Amino acid sequence: MKRKRLLLKVIIIGLPITVFLLWITGAINLWFYGMGDISDNVKFYSLELKPIDGEYSVLIDLSDLESNKGKILYDDGEHQIYISDVFISNEENYEVFFRSRGKYNLHGATLVSGIAHKRVQGGFTFGLFATAKATYRGDTFKLYASGTSGLNFKDGDSFGLYLIPHDREVTLNIAEDPIIEITLSNLIMHKWASKYGI
Repeated sequence: MKRKRLLLKVIIIGLPITVFLLWITGAINLWFYGMGDISDNVKFYSLELKPIDGEYSVLIDLSDLESNKGKILYDDGEHQIYISDVFISNEENYEVFFRSRGKYNLHGATLVSGIAHKRVQGGFTFGLFATAKATYRGDTFKLYASGTSGLNFKDGDSFGLYLIPHDREVTLNIAEDPIIEITLSNLIMHKWASKYGI
């Protein structure tokens, strides 16, 4: 009986102290919001943006859109960019969406993405920073963004591209050649670090 009372006292006293410590250190917000919480905390974390050298490509099969999910565009062992979806809108506009995943903890976060999450007066921007092109049947052409997100995921973001540009004629013959190659360059590394060395 005495042990149960002692245990109850420890829980009653210890639980609020633990919750307070988790809240004061930022661990609770980090658990709920992840990387987004770090990027929003401009007083505590600094941000460094650094372009990634090289070109990174992935092949998309337009005859089997589901088969493209999960294909890797970029992977350095700690950061990944992979296809999250390929779909057709309005029966002719092919789009591909990429998901970027990084890592985070109380010390900071890192993310490689096609989007530059820059701080500006009054908030943040999240425009496509990467240069995108496609090659289909030997013809190479520029691709344009169809959508970008903020740090909507705990560990990253997402961005989309139109696979067929609106400013030039590209004729698809999926029955004969369903493969289109997507190449991104100027990917960008985000490094958020604690200003206080914690």
